[in-house]
Amino acid sequence: MPSSTPRLFVSLIGDIQNEPSAQVKYGHFLKALETQFKLVVYDATLRGFPRLVNQMQVFHPDITLWKERFYQNVPAFKMRSEKMAAALKKEIGRVDAIFQIGVLWDTLWKDAPIPSVIYTDYTSTLASRKPEWGRSPLSPADLAAWLSMEKKAYQRSSHICTRGQYVRQSVINDYGIPETKVTAIGGGVNFGALPEPSNRPLSSSPTILFIGKDFLRKGGDVLIRAFQKVRKSAPDARLVMMTAGIPQEQYDLTGVEIIEPTWNREKICELYRGADCFVLPSRLETWGDVILEAMSFGLPCIGVSGEAMSEIIEDGRTGLVIPPNDEDALEKALLWLLSNRENARQYGSAARERVETLYTWEVVSKKLVPIVISAIRS
Repeated sequence: MPSSTPRLFVSLIGDIQNEPSAQVKYGHFLKALETQFKLVVYDATLRGFPRLVNQMQVFHPDITLWKERFYQNVPAFKMRSEKMAAALKKEIGRVDAIFQIGVLWDTLWKDAPIPSVIYTDYTSTLASRKPEWGRSPLSPADLAAWLSMEKKAYQRSSHICTRGQYVRQSVINDYGIPETKVTAIGGGVNFGALPEPSNRPLSSSPTILFIGKDFLRKGGDVLIRAFQKVRKSAPDARLVMMTAGIPQEQYDLTGVEIIEPTWNREKICELYRGADCFVLPSRLETWGDVILEAMSFGLPCIGVSGEAMSEIIEDGRTGLVIPPNDEDALEKALLWLLSNRENARQYGSAARERVETLYTWEVVSKKLVPIVISAIRS
């Protein structure tokens, strides 16, 4: 790599050397970035005593709410920002720009004289509009303080990159950031190499796949109710759900297989290979990594309108897009795919082509190059 290649100070949440979740989320992205830039990577996660302090100050008997508050609270934002500002201070003069993944902190907290590019998949304003789904655990006063810090992070940065246009518009409209400073560059599928497309026999029992740890937020309840209606017309259909927290006594789970969530990639790949279509009827979805994964296996996908899923799925070409919270529309979409399996397979082939063209980390990294170069030169 030439000596003139820009060196980036990358700040993110997670230990990419030791944490499977971080490796899946960021490992392949960073490898693609390394083909374009020199990287020095810093983890903004609060550890040790700061982590304990953070846990104590946001304690709540509701474990789910406690977890969300642990990540999203005003003192934690400040502590992460202080941590990254201290790390950056040591690198001044040795790095050319900052690349910050996420906005749970502000690497430019201390106003260091270095350009910064932020890459985000969502905004706190969007999450605050659907507080019932757990991604906005702040009180009104804390939310106002958080949004103010988030806005300042955007203002300090040289450029903001979003995965989708939906979030780009939020950064522009909700935070007052000039549209020339915000670019949607997409996101990549989290595989080192694209897998061989699934090619299940058309004679096999049709299998629907759902992957979403947050059962209700991901619309698992809507899917189960729609699936039981589908079984009246397709009694041999199966539904495989990798999820958690499902109150099984509340649902008819005939024909449904429940699997505990895992970061084991081979296990997850087996699920994709054993499916005919993928469904994610989320009520709040920041992007759609699992949709990209399913598309890379050549699976037609069903998603919901609004947010980013309708940007990823081409309705009537790579899958189907339905209204959120609409089990009747979901039933019809499922029945169409299961009853027209040749057409569904064509959707899947088009989905695979779409991933190859738009949604690899190599494609995303190449889009970043002129943005970062421009930030350095400005």
